[in-house]
Amino acid sequence: MKNLPNFKSELLLSFMDIGQKSALIYSQMSWYELATYTMEESDGVFSKVHLHIGDVVTIHEEDSDECYAIIKGIFKYKGNDDKYYAFITIDWFDNINRIHNVLKCPLFRIQTSQDIRCRRIFSISIIDYVQKVHFVYDTKIDLWIKNNYYFTAI
Repeated sequence: MKNLPNFKSELLLSFMDIGQKSALIYSQMSWYELATYTMEESDGVFSKVHLHIGDVVTIHEEDSDECYAIIKGIFKYKGNDDKYYAFITIDWFDNINRIHNVLKCPLFRIQTSQDIRCRRIFSISIIDYVQKVHFVYDTKIDLWIKNNYYFTAI
């Protein structure tokens, strides 16, 4: 994941997103397969979040509504204040505006690592939901099917 195009510049942008607005002077990082943390919702309720490489997550983008991504890496990086910050690397799902013939669900592809239209490194706090939506990979057509029939029973 460190070989992503523009890794350092995207990491700097991610630090700026969380209020760290100076050049990166350290290069200390550690990579992980999973992360667990507690976050406070806007209504004051605390939720425990478990992230694993390969999880599908929902991210709200300013330009669009809900966007979907798959976690490709989880790492911590030492900031200039000698504190460590958690980040993720992701691959975005790209809606190709086609519907599966049988299931009648939307089809997506994974953006390639050379597709530099969208950033791929973010603070771990950008994640809105983990596994709120489910995707199934169809090897025959080499596309991902958004499973509109999966729901959580209340």
